[in-house]
Amino acid sequence: MNTTTNRRNFLKAAGLTGTGLAFSLPLSGCASGPIHNGNHQSNNSWHANAWLELTPDNRILFYLHRTEMGQGTMTGLTTLIAEELEVEPHHIEVKTSGVHTDYVNPLYGIQITGGSSSTATNWIPLRTVAATAREMLRNAAAKRWNVKPDAIQIQDGKAHYQKYSFTYGELVDIAKDLSLPSVTLKTPDQFQKIGKPSIRLDAPMKSKGTARFGIDSAPKGCLKASVVRCPVIGGTVKSWNANGAFDMPGVKKIVTIPNGVAVIAISWWQAKEAAKKLSIEWDKPEFSKLSDASILEGYRNALKNNSGKTARDDGDTDSAFDSATQVIEAEYRVPYLAHATMEPMNCSVVLNSDHCEVWAPTQGPDLAAAAAEHASGLRRSQITINTTLMGGGFGRRLNQDFVEEAVHIAKESGLPIQLIWSREDDLQNDFYRPAAVVQLKGSINAQGQVDALHYKGASPNIMPYTFKEASAVVLPAWLPDGMVKAVGSLGPTIYGDLLLDETSVEGASDSLYEIDNFEVRHVQHDPGLRVGFWRSVGHSYNGFFMESFIDELAHASNKDAYLFRLELLKNNAKMTQVLSTVADKGRWGKPSQDKNSNPRFQGIAVHHSFKSYVALLAEVSIHNDKVKVHKITCAVHCGQTINPDIVKAQMSGGIVFGLTQAMKGKISIKDGAVQETNFHNYELLRMNEMPEIDVHIITSSDAPTGVGEPAVPVVAPAIANAVFAATGKRLRSLPLTLDS
Repeated sequence: MNTTTNRRNFLKAAGLTGTGLAFSLPLSGCASGPIHNGNHQSNNSWHANAWLELTPDNRILFYLHRTEMGQGTMTGLTTLIAEELEVEPHHIEVKTSGVHTDYVNPLYGIQITGGSSSTATNWIPLRTVAATAREMLRNAAAKRWNVKPDAIQIQDGKAHYQKYSFTYGELVDIAKDLSLPSVTLKTPDQFQKIGKPSIRLDAPMKSKGTARFGIDSAPKGCLKASVVRCPVIGGTVKSWNANGAFDMPGVKKIVTIPNGVAVIAISWWQAKEAAKKLSIEWDKPEFSKLSDASILEGYRNALKNNSGKTARDDGDTDSAFDSATQVIEAEYRVPYLAHATMEPMNCSVVLNSDHCEVWAPTQGPDLAAAAAEHASGLRRSQITINTTLMGGGFGRRLNQDFVEEAVHIAKESGLPIQLIWSREDDLQNDFYRPAAVVQLKGSINAQGQVDALHYKGASPNIMPYTFKEASAVVLPAWLPDGMVKAVGSLGPTIYGDLLLDETSVEGASDSLYEIDNFEVRHVQHDPGLRVGFWRSVGHSYNGFFMESFIDELAHASNKDAYLFRLELLKNNAKMTQVLSTVADKGRWGKPSQDKNSNPRFQGIAVHHSFKSYVALLAEVSIHNDKVKVHKITCAVHCGQTINPDIVKAQMSGGIVFGLTQAMKGKISIKDGAVQETNFHNYELLRMNEMPEIDVHIITSSDAPTGVGEPAVPVVAPAIANAVFAATGKRLRSLPLTLDS
């Protein structure tokens, strides 16, 4: 993309206010607080903007405003800077940014990493930032040599003129006082780093064990905390007895907090073991009778008794069904799912009367600041958030309950602490992927074409839970805490009674299938479990619902599942491209045999999410009533790739995530309590179960789109469709088992 920018356009493109950017030192106009939490280098440095700092000793620092949780954001965004600044990515020092409005994600209005948006939203801004700094360095060199700027060549972190050169560091003192130039961004044919494989910047420190995750980041002197929470959903502490816990080795304090009782000790194991001694009486709410069966019954009753909100209404579905040659109906359902991040929830807090400093692996630093403000009683300006590397996020670390809990413990104990959740804590106190039930109905005419499709689903809304935390960020910091809480409590009303929660129907309401009569409705029903964003969010289950049912319609039409989809997508070039690619590369219609001569069967699925187009072909066999997935072939159109190795890794990771959802994932409820406690009964995909994965990236010069999540929705339906090809049995619930 060739983009010419002036100062006004630069500020607009970069998502900055006029006061949030200054080509002088120090960065001026930042009244809402320090940008780098004191991380900037020296007063001799040039802060080109909120992201970029150059020093006289020739250091280049990039303040990473999106969190690295294994997805490759650190490498990808640094590459954007490196491309336009004409340096190698590994020559740039990456620092974590602080909390500031300049770093807000423009898609969401808050400073979060999620929605597969990091590259897409920074594609133009960061390149513009680097290109502007590059041209100012060129102008600085021209001034020193007294020549025209176009005589200067910028290459390998230096300004060159004839046989002479200056490093960037030697030009900082002049560059920082120059006015903003107009810049033209590189076109794809000029890229030297974008689109090329390269070693991830975080690979060396992670392979050497020097990377500092949240769990590694507790300041010296922090004690460890473990919390006992009510096993029944929504329960609170009525009373407790130490019962010998104070006599356990290392125990320093036991305090009550809103979520339970916290034990503080020298080591985490000491705190955890002492917590087992506590005798706690709980106030158990109405949810104590909740079970899988009652949840399912509640969903079905909601669908029966509530017409729901309309998310899509094309044509006239009623008339189409009345005149249909054939009508197919089916009910699909999925369970609640946990995030099960590799690194469990943790947070370190040092709190005194006028300052609270937090170290947390969070996807939302400003959300964490708001949580700390609420729990500590301090003002926003008195909160410092240090965002760390994290061992997976998948949306779980957008919710800040673990931060609020840690600050409560620090406040009640008066001690510096690190809170660490056990795996049991993590699985039983999650913001779960919603369970959902959907009723689907499709009509086929005499020509075997789909005339109408009706979708009606029931699930809890995610947004009320998110709204509560987000409102504390977007509302002015000077508002009384009671008013902030009151606004936050309106979430269920706003996203239940008034507005449609689009996350519940995404993947259905925005389906690309060309069906003249297409209706999507949603019924909000919340059994009581906390729900939150889970990798690919509503797409994770609506992909399964839609692509499985499309396969049912193809079968009823006596048409090939691949050709059937091609016909319904004939006017969408990108989706037909990925679909044709995966059919070709996966040898659709030509399944092989496994090493035991068991026949293999194929299933296919497509889905559009996070502006990316994905098709997937699964190859399975059935042996002793067990499904074995042998190979996954995937094609993705995600615009311009920054690093194809990272794209393939993210698509493969999404496929593995989707495989766990398809074959194993389930949170079960009995007597109001989550039954899964660890990986023995909440299983993840094992190494010996891993299929061959073959990812194909469609070459494109379009702006980048998401890659962290779009692979997840297509996995379960492709496998389910392959199982149908093998057995003639349609599996309409997850996880996929032949006895379901």
